[in-house]
Amino acid sequence: MGATEPQWVLMATGRSPTNIAVIKYWGKRDEALILPVNDSISVTLDPDHLSATTTVAASPAFPSDRMWLNGKEISLSGGRFQSCLREIRKRARDVDNEKKGIKIKKEDWEKLHVHIASYNNFPTAAGLASSAAGLACLVFTLGKLMNVNEDYGELSSIASRGLEVHAAVYMVDL
Repeated sequence: MGATEPQWVLMATGRSPTNIAVIKYWGKRDEALILPVNDSISVTLDPDHLSATTTVAASPAFPSDRMWLNGKEISLSGGRFQSCLREIRKRARDVDNEKKGIKIKKEDWEKLHVHIASYNNFPTAAGLASSAAGLACLVFTLGKLMNVNEDYGELSSIASRGLEVHAAVYMVDL
């Protein structure tokens, strides 16, 4: 990745269903790992009707990481988002997209910035686990973009330690 290389954008999109808790956990026994005090039971809803969709783009032209949620830019200064991004970047592998003429070495992912656009097609803060769906979608899509080779269980673990959501930030203007 040199300064004389052409500018390009590499993108990936993912979608994650939401769920509704039937029996919800109360409190955390481990704040760092976000482990609940007790078990919970939830039902995954049909992603054709209720889901989070996230598109992540990487480009040497991007000066910083940025994110838009439901059309509004939000701050990525929180440690939890940075933790997810750092964990996925650590696991990133080489990308060789012959069709677009894009080659990214594993070590170059640390220098590339991403732009993230995420959208929920259901009301946020309505008890439908929007943060869980959004984080699962974000981590999966980052992994897809950066060619990670982790199983869904490991990606889920990374997502569960992700961004702490505050409902007021995520409210959609109706």
